[in-house]
Amino acid sequence: MIRAGSLDRRVTIQRRTVTQSASGEAIETWANVSVRRPASMWPLKGDDENFRSPEKVAYERIEFRVRYSSDVADLSPLDRVIHPALTAEQAADTNYVIPTRSIHDVLGTLEIDRRRGIRIITQRRADVTT
Repeated sequence: MIRAGSLDRRVTIQRRTVTQSASGEAIETWANVSVRRPASMWPLKGDDENFRSPEKVAYERIEFRVRYSSDVADLSPLDRVIHPALTAEQAADTNYVIPTRSIHDVLGTLEIDRRRGIRIITQRRADVTT
């Protein structure tokens, strides 16, 4: 069971969509699934580092827990979690640039009990260069 007191964070959940421009070029956009949704946030394990020439990239795995609802029941790796949450004005502004450290890519989800909540497993890139 997810208690209200444990939902001490606010997140924005977005879904990637691909549309075509007039010239036929694929354009990637992000549509808001949920803005300022209450959530809890838990680190899963230590940083995972990969070495790629010429940079070292570290990843942080984070688990978010939210109450179950039909709008987030079908989250997938096409989605992302923004923490801290976007304001209503930022979410409505299609030109707003989200800071990289706020973006958590969804790796997978797990249902808690019977539609009590959803565990959202994410990965955030911690921009580290050598």
